[in-house]
Amino acid sequence: MRKFYALLGTVAVSALAEEIPVKFGGFIDTYYAYNFNAPADHEREFTTQPVRHNEFNVNLAYVDAVVKREKTRGRLALQIGQSVTKNTLGEPQLGTTSGPDDAKHIQEAYVGKRIGEKTWIDGGIFLGNIGAESWISKDNWTYSRALNLDYVPYYSAGVRLEHQIDDEQSAQFQILNGWQNMSENNSAKAIGMQYKNLISQSFTFTYNNFLGDEQVVPNTKTLKFHSRFRGYHNFILQYLASDEWQFLTAFDVGHQAQQNDDGVDLWGAMTLTIRKVLSSSESVALRMEYYNDRHQANVYTGTVNGFEVYSASTNFDKKLDENSLWRTEIRGFNSKDKIYPKSSSTKSRIDAYVATSFSLWF
Repeated sequence: MRKFYALLGTVAVSALAEEIPVKFGGFIDTYYAYNFNAPADHEREFTTQPVRHNEFNVNLAYVDAVVKREKTRGRLALQIGQSVTKNTLGEPQLGTTSGPDDAKHIQEAYVGKRIGEKTWIDGGIFLGNIGAESWISKDNWTYSRALNLDYVPYYSAGVRLEHQIDDEQSAQFQILNGWQNMSENNSAKAIGMQYKNLISQSFTFTYNNFLGDEQVVPNTKTLKFHSRFRGYHNFILQYLASDEWQFLTAFDVGHQAQQNDDGVDLWGAMTLTIRKVLSSSESVALRMEYYNDRHQANVYTGTVNGFEVYSASTNFDKKLDENSLWRTEIRGFNSKDKIYPKSSSTKSRIDAYVATSFSLWF
């Protein structure tokens, strides 16, 4: 890790020496979470954040350097934290130069070139395009990520083409190594697309997708990984009714070819978030969710009914300063099967936690 920060320091010194316009920044998200099931190993399951029970810990911390000139752009962001460790556990490790040990330190590392008045092409590692919530918690209406976004790529590696169609519409096309992997794990490449339309000052519609030969959980019969065609479609509608009331809803559907050699397995998710801005420094949010992956194509549970979960959460935000935020979230889950670990060796259909976070950015 010291080599990464040494590299960032070298980039900074070189940029200053050549008077390249570089914007340096960073973000720190610290938290404490208490899970009422009190898992014995302090590890919360079926989530990426917050992952540790009854601990003070770091969800995400990063430093970055951003360059944006007339014809070139790029971002280098190096990171640590519990969400980072959790999100990179599935990174493929083939050969001696791949795996989570290296991947988890890189949030983004891409270089872009303008190839038209409104068109850019970027290559490298960048944040995933699917979903309305960012990995960076301060940019979201709720502290934790929604269920549908816990199980889509947080990051991607490849090439993306970004075009601003007009003042209201934009589009992206991506060629990727695969479903959240920096290192390749098969012989195929995947594609991703995004279309965004600012319908009015109040309504924004976004469509994201992923198409490629991938399998992120083992076949439930053979417990082996075999690449099969996977598709994922994410529809988002944001409605800003007023300065006080804001609404965000998403509908996701995925399909995986022949997970059990019996055709196509489907899964889906829905989420609705309602946010009320109380003042210039305070807001509350309520989120309701449903996720159904009974074939375990995307979320493996090893149970009869797979991952079928309802969730609800409430969130309170207090802005402490222009660059500091205090957040508190209470969230509960209700699963059809007993999948959530408890303090003993048993599991429960119910899971719930309370988390509080202090974050700072610069």
